[in-house]
Amino acid sequence: MIANFLWLWVLIITPLAIKFPGAFLPLKPIIKPLLGSVILSMGLTLKFEDFKAVLKKPRIVLIGLLTQYSVMPLLGWLVALWLYRELPKVFIAGQVLTGSCPTGVVSNVYNFLAGANLALSLALSGINTLISPVFTPILTKVFAGKVVKVDAFKLFLDMVQITLIPVVLGVWINSRFGERVKRIKPYLPAYSTVAVVLIVGFVVSAGRGKILSLPFKTFELLLLGSLLHLLFGFWLGYVIPRFLGVPKIERITISIETAMQNSGLATVLAVSHWGALSALPAVFYSVVQNLIGPFVVKLFNYMIERAGKKPAG
Repeated sequence: MIANFLWLWVLIITPLAIKFPGAFLPLKPIIKPLLGSVILSMGLTLKFEDFKAVLKKPRIVLIGLLTQYSVMPLLGWLVALWLYRELPKVFIAGQVLTGSCPTGVVSNVYNFLAGANLALSLALSGINTLISPVFTPILTKVFAGKVVKVDAFKLFLDMVQITLIPVVLGVWINSRFGERVKRIKPYLPAYSTVAVVLIVGFVVSAGRGKILSLPFKTFELLLLGSLLHLLFGFWLGYVIPRFLGVPKIERITISIETAMQNSGLATVLAVSHWGALSALPAVFYSVVQNLIGPFVVKLFNYMIERAGKKPAG
């Protein structure tokens, strides 16, 4: 129940963080470890056996990785250049970084609810996170480096600490102590939700002064930017695999994996590199993807059920 309403908790925590910043600012020393624990929880849902899907369908997995690390960074850059041209440059960097991060931890849940290929979803999520320390800094440097200074090596080191180590550790723990991990798995989505909400609370409180000085039009543009980024991510994540001959269920899986970004990771990295203001695109993306995502999932579920009812031949 808690995990299903991440968008609502983010909407609630934002004004609270603005009103009572002192309640969230002390979280600063644990923000990176907190996010690392969220990535660890994702690793606890995976086993080394899940990656066998890569060996069974390497072409489809490669297409999924291609859409993730081409469509989303490029969309983030184009949307930001179009909508944020009169805003501080850090907003462009934040939108690009959001698009350059790996898939979000909720993508597996959404693929399950849609009736898509959960094994492929798990494999894509795991591989996305494993290779993100290489691809995210490079893509952020290529696109955002045109408008702000990007320390790609520092970004790489941050991601190794926050993503690579925790997810590998989580996969190892689940593979080694699977029966014990089963007891806590039902609570992992709720924990991840609470952790992400606390991270958002810190970001908003840390940037309170600058946020309050922004005109209302800025928030409208950030909301529109996130909405366009998300919807085109779903669309291109579906259309490109279709053009390449990927079956419907697998292209729905890829679409969800492509559009659902790890906005919590983007938030923490943005704050670390350019300050709290640059994290606002990631915060807005978190709200939008968790508000719009369930409706897209229902559409995909309808498409899968309809396809299943068609007579053979």
